[in-house]
Amino acid sequence: MSKGKETRETILRAALDFASKLGFESLSIGELAKRVGMSKSGLFGHFNSKEKLQMMVIDYAADNFTEHVFIPAISKERGIPRILAIVETWHRWSSRYFTGGCPLVAAAFEYDDRPGAVRDHLTEHQKTMLNSFEKAAQIAVDEGQFDKDLDCNAFAFEFLSLMLGYHLYSRLLQDDDAKFRHLEAVDSLIERSKAKDYKETSHQ
Repeated sequence: MSKGKETRETILRAALDFASKLGFESLSIGELAKRVGMSKSGLFGHFNSKEKLQMMVIDYAADNFTEHVFIPAISKERGIPRILAIVETWHRWSSRYFTGGCPLVAAAFEYDDRPGAVRDHLTEHQKTMLNSFEKAAQIAVDEGQFDKDLDCNAFAFEFLSLMLGYHLYSRLLQDDDAKFRHLEAVDSLIERSKAKDYKETSHQ
C-alpha cells in the first residue's frame, strides 16, 4: 500500500469510528484532522469537501461490511447456514470494530429524512445489501431448504428489519437480552420460511 493510500485508510478508519458514535453529520475536516494528527489543509486535500468525506466514509463502511460480514459468510454452506453466518458475522463486526455499533445501521437512521447526495449514496448501498439478503434467501429456495413459493423480497425486508430492531434495543435501550432476542427472531423467520418437506441434517 502506498503512503497516500495508507494515510487515507487511517483517515477513513478514524472517520468511520467517529461517525458510528457521533453521526456522519458530525464529521468535520477540522475535527478529523485533530484525531489523526494532520493539518486541516492536508486532510482537505484528500476529500475536498465534507460531503465527499461523508460519502467516502460510507463507501469505506460498505467495503468493511463486505470484508468482515459477507465474505466470511459466503464461505459457509449454501442456504440456511450462510444466512445464519451473516447474522453471526454482523454481530461480531459491529461490536468488535465499532464502539458505536454498526455504522451502516446508524447512518440509515440518521439520513432517513435528510435529502441530498449523501442520503442518495447511502440508499444505493442499502439497496445492494437488501439484494444480497434476497439472493441468500433465493439460494435457500434453490437448495430446497426454503419453501419454493417464498417471497424472497419480503424475507430480505424482515431480515433487515430484525437487525434494525436489534440495533435499537442494544444501543439506545441498552437491553442486555437484545442479541438473544434477535437470534430467536431470526430463527423464527427461518422456521417460517422452510419448505414443509425439508429435513435438517448437518445444519446447526
